[in-house]
Amino acid sequence: MNENYHIEIKDKFMAFGDEAERDMECSFHIEIRNEESRKYQVVFKSGFHSFLNSCLGIGELANMLPNCTKQLSEFLVIDEPENGLVLAKNTLYNDALLLIIEELARYSGKSVETFFELIQSQILRDLNIILLRDNHVFAQPVGEYLVFESANRENILRVKQDEQGKTIEAIDIKRLIGTVEDSEYELLKHERWLAQTGERRYKNTGLSYTKYCIDGSESLELYEFVYQSVSSQQNKKLSRRIERIK
Repeated sequence: MNENYHIEIKDKFMAFGDEAERDMECSFHIEIRNEESRKYQVVFKSGFHSFLNSCLGIGELANMLPNCTKQLSEFLVIDEPENGLVLAKNTLYNDALLLIIEELARYSGKSVETFFELIQSQILRDLNIILLRDNHVFAQPVGEYLVFESANRENILRVKQDEQGKTIEAIDIKRLIGTVEDSEYELLKHERWLAQTGERRYKNTGLSYTKYCIDGSESLELYEFVYQSVSSQQNKKLSRRIERIK
């Protein structure tokens, strides 16, 4: 395996009343090499600081790092039989990585180990997605399936296939309860497969959408994730897109 992926993350949040706001967009390019059994080299071709900026718990601290730290690019990930994917233990002692983590720790007062765990969790999250791990729906036959339904929630799985490969989509929508104003939950149900692509927000609802496009050789072509919720208190939308570079 030797594949390149472009990853884009957007996080938009607005709380009404106290004017709290967040508007973050990050993108980076990684190469994944699998030259030895159960070992993966994750190489940042560009955007390493942008990757750090997208990590919860690091964020804008990454903007304070010296430019020389942008050159850090490689992480070794080992697939352990009992623990699954983990960063190689000696990665923490890589001089360049240690410089970055020590700088982040100095700015924030948090420990070196805390930042190592934050970086590890983000890298492993993307790698698990790219390797199509932890998902039992890929063998599901073509069709649309109602996974769960109640008065205030609906979960649907849809599987399509053509000569290019298979597309798996899952959507979980819910009515936000405990509010006095009307909900647009029924409208969201009607427009469920279009809702995540547009700018419209459906009042007092939450939506979680996941999409995998897999080619004929069962490799990931495209992954999309969208979460959004809208209430009288806040408006939130988080998206993640992983696309293979050909």
